[in-house]
Amino acid sequence: MNDGLEWVTATLTEQALRLAMAAHKGQVDKLGVDYIEHVKAVASAVRHFGADYEITALLHDSIEDCQDRSLVSFMIIRNKFGNEIATAIDCITKRCGEDYEKGYLSRVRNNKIAKEVKKADVQHNLSRIDLLDDIEMKERLRAKYSKVISGLL
Repeated sequence: MNDGLEWVTATLTEQALRLAMAAHKGQVDKLGVDYIEHVKAVASAVRHFGADYEITALLHDSIEDCQDRSLVSFMIIRNKFGNEIATAIDCITKRCGEDYEKGYLSRVRNNKIAKEVKKADVQHNLSRIDLLDDIEMKERLRAKYSKVISGLL
């Protein structure tokens, strides 16, 4: 089959999954698991809110983690998925040198899609902390994620 035709006929959610898979290709999490599994888990957790939430979740780390701007950028996301999703992804993307609480969390908190996706992201991360061997890392991450959750409420 023509790969280009498959892309055109895929739903937006399928397109977002394919883009996320390409953006995170070869990446693994702290446990050595393919990073796309985290992305899929976060998307699954917000699916009940609707497609915009699921697509945002699938792409929530793509800007930060993908070095190939010809593959994924805010402009590409806006053109493929629309302004609302692009804005949510912009809100959930940390900026270099940004104050985490006053800048980043404030921006996330003020976007309904970004807020729900970030909560699902942190909850998934928290659910896996006990699988880590490094006790100091567990404590540091648990404190960080707890602070994020309280900052989003």
